[in-house]
Amino acid sequence: MANIKGAAITREQFLLREMQVACQLYEEGLSNDEIIQKIKSENLIQYPTERMVGNIARVCCKRIDAVESDAIIHIIATGMPEAAAQANLYAMMCTYPLVRNFTTSVVARKFQELDFTLDSIEMNAYMTRLQVEYENMAEVSESTIGKIKQVLRKALIECGMLASARSDELIPILLDFDVREAIEAKGDIEALRAYGYQGAM
Repeated sequence: MANIKGAAITREQFLLREMQVACQLYEEGLSNDEIIQKIKSENLIQYPTERMVGNIARVCCKRIDAVESDAIIHIIATGMPEAAAQANLYAMMCTYPLVRNFTTSVVARKFQELDFTLDSIEMNAYMTRLQVEYENMAEVSESTIGKIKQVLRKALIECGMLASARSDELIPILLDFDVREAIEAKGDIEALRAYGYQGAM
């Protein structure tokens, strides 16, 4: 039985502010090691310990590498809040197979079927399906499963697809033009559908 990576999101979260800092440094021409060192030495993300700062800086560099798109990185670094959040979700989709699986198999399907509900029953059913299909997920504790669901929902909240943590209403959003162009340039139509983009057929 296969494994699916991505449970680390329980520690790494959405991290938009932190990604904005790292992407700005990347655009200045810094290498990953230089980005990590500068964020640590100046505590640019305002974390309480140097170890935490270093860990999160490394996570940000991992996402920068995974997204393989200077356009997406530029949007995170300099874009309006809504666009930056959408671009950051895409970076997460590129980094964590679990996030991609959720957004493309659950969220995209909901938008395509014009079913704008995403309640706790459906989230529980999704996680149960993961535990059946993937060996490593079958071994994950219930508390970690709960945290994964929270982070997945928080990512949708950050992008405006859910109104709040308690909301069951999935909200169609206007996908930023530059974000759409950047994802289209990579040919990642599957990802576009996760934003409810109807042109992605």
